[in-house]
Amino acid sequence: MDSVARQGTMLSAATVSSKDRGKPGLGGDEVSYASKNWSFEMSDQETVKGAEQQAETPENAPHEGGHDHAHHGHDHHHDHDHHHHDHDDEQFEFVEAPVFEVSVGEACDYTVKASVPAANILKEIDSQLEEMRRSVELPGFRRGKAPVKLLQNKFGRVLREDACRKMLDESFKKLVKDRDLRPVTSPKVPDFDALVEAWTSDSPLEFTMTFETAPEVELCSYRGIEVERPTVTIEDKDIDEMLENQRQRFASYQVVEDAAAMDDQVMIDFEGTIDGEPFEGNRAENYPYLMGASRLLKPFEEALLGRKTGETVEADVTFPEDWRNKDVAGKTARFKITIKEIKRRVVPELNDDLAKQAGFESLEAWRNTVETTMRERLNEQSNSFARANALQKIISESAFRIPQSMIDSISRSTFEELVQERKRGGELSEEEEQALQAEARERAIDEIKRITAIQEIAEVEGVEVTDEDLESEAHSLADNAGVDYEMARAWLGQRKNRSRTEWDILVKKVMDTVMAHAKIVDKELPHEEPAGEAEGKENAPSA
Repeated sequence: MDSVARQGTMLSAATVSSKDRGKPGLGGDEVSYASKNWSFEMSDQETVKGAEQQAETPENAPHEGGHDHAHHGHDHHHDHDHHHHDHDDEQFEFVEAPVFEVSVGEACDYTVKASVPAANILKEIDSQLEEMRRSVELPGFRRGKAPVKLLQNKFGRVLREDACRKMLDESFKKLVKDRDLRPVTSPKVPDFDALVEAWTSDSPLEFTMTFETAPEVELCSYRGIEVERPTVTIEDKDIDEMLENQRQRFASYQVVEDAAAMDDQVMIDFEGTIDGEPFEGNRAENYPYLMGASRLLKPFEEALLGRKTGETVEADVTFPEDWRNKDVAGKTARFKITIKEIKRRVVPELNDDLAKQAGFESLEAWRNTVETTMRERLNEQSNSFARANALQKIISESAFRIPQSMIDSISRSTFEELVQERKRGGELSEEEEQALQAEARERAIDEIKRITAIQEIAEVEGVEVTDEDLESEAHSLADNAGVDYEMARAWLGQRKNRSRTEWDILVKKVMDTVMAHAKIVDKELPHEEPAGEAEGKENAPSA
């Protein structure tokens, strides 16, 4: 997910509706239509976004005839002058159905040879002529009284071109609907103007369109899939170590009369001179210093070791040549240092009194709670890695078809993010950029596969995100964040937050279903290898 990543990810695909169809201009050599949005909205990887939008930019789908398709966010809106008549809200019916010869490539790339019978074009021209006759005023004729023949002579060429383009539009819509396709790029028809010019009323309109559809997957037999779950045995020494870590949190610094030692906190006054003269930053009072912290130069700190409260010592300190204060760099200063107080870190004994201070009835109760918490956390980690292993195994054993345009667009956005991250240390070499491009492409493919597999399993299993799921999530969010329920609900109501949350819930419910039918095989990890280093942690679905 570098959302699903991210930031889980929802893939939404829809066919082209009459509201979304675009119509080409009249002078182009290539026609391109826009489909509805098919987008990534990830909770775990915001880098994956707007794949279909980038696929239709001029860089990827050039409109040689200068057609301008404006993009607004993820929505594709196309507003074309349709000669004062609009059939967008009408259900189009072919007089004679078009014939399609469909060829599908390995990357969800479609090449479709279409043949639209002439009767459909002639009917559309007649319909447009009749509408025009009712609405157009020509010199010498009242509105609605202009002869059809005159209109045909005057506007025939434009009407023919418009009708042919409508046939292209409606043919594509019919193909998408009949075959239940999910286009992610606009269909392109090269040399369409020439085809329109060459068309005659006694022959079908024939053209070839190419486009890409949403990723597809042939899932493996995932029910009953064998999944490895890493486990770790908790030993007494692990519990002892955890208790010791918690005991250290109750440490405090107490004043001692002993000589200063490493890790003691000393309060000092100091004043330094160079050749008898003061310099910037040469003195301080009540300066707290932790012995061994190396915040002061070594000779200064060494002068304090073994000294007691009330003692005054002197130390000659030579500043390095690259010292931040250039006025004293390379020079030797004599410091007079007075120790005013020495504190030592004292850790209380691990006993019932400390347990009560920590909020437990006894040391035994504290130890039992630590053990229970450790087991719960390790079990959560083990299950999380098992789920990640299951999803990765399903992906590796399934067959995917992914549109190249989607890989390219997501790779580009991921590459840009990687470049920004790596550039913090300076400019990248050509070899480094090539390596990042390869990494970005690999990430893009992995993320698309993950998303596609999750969605396909959800569809097969009938898994959906319900209003009850969102209500429950709002309550959890309110409890965990310590905010009012209505505030949490309003936050989830925001489109971006809701989309991320819905994806997270969907991933969890899908993986719950997978794991409910999986054959889980526990694998004991070596004690020195923490569960957090188990394989597959990067792809662990949110649970």
